[in-house]
Amino acid sequence: MKKTLIFLIIILSLILMAGCVSNSSYEAPEDEGEEVPDEPLMAPDFELEEMDGSLIKLSKLRGKNVILNFWYAGCTFCVIEMPDLQKLQETYKDDFLLLTINVGDSKEVIEEFMEENKLNLTVLLDQKMNVAYDYGIRSFPTTIAVNKKGEVIGGYVGMLTYEQMKELYRFFE
Repeated sequence: MKKTLIFLIIILSLILMAGCVSNSSYEAPEDEGEEVPDEPLMAPDFELEEMDGSLIKLSKLRGKNVILNFWYAGCTFCVIEMPDLQKLQETYKDDFLLLTINVGDSKEVIEEFMEENKLNLTVLLDQKMNVAYDYGIRSFPTTIAVNKKGEVIGGYVGMLTYEQMKELYRFFE
């Protein structure tokens, strides 16, 4: 019994560490000593269903700046950053489109979550986790900025503060 309890504690600790990480960011290299790729990194295209059943295809959003936020309802840090994502969306609603991509939860779980937290965000359903896989998402939350040309211009792995979200928004400028 004691060995089983210790084993469960170790497993739960590993899951918590892997599922929710401190944030780190990606920016294109700027120093002369760093190699800059010749071609921009294009965001993988996808088509996902919204909560209302309509479809959104990323390539159809060219001409708009887009922020993608990958999350799931059981991720504590995802839940904590949601009100700040709502605030960012309301503050900069004319300048970019925020798409929150829920990975793996059912519509019912998401609807309940959004209602309980009084959130009005565009939620796309990645129930089979294909888009998360295509983007190489390994930790939640992960947030990626895609410019009007469809290029990935920045991103963060882990929970963002509102100040960090505003910094991510500045990548579009």
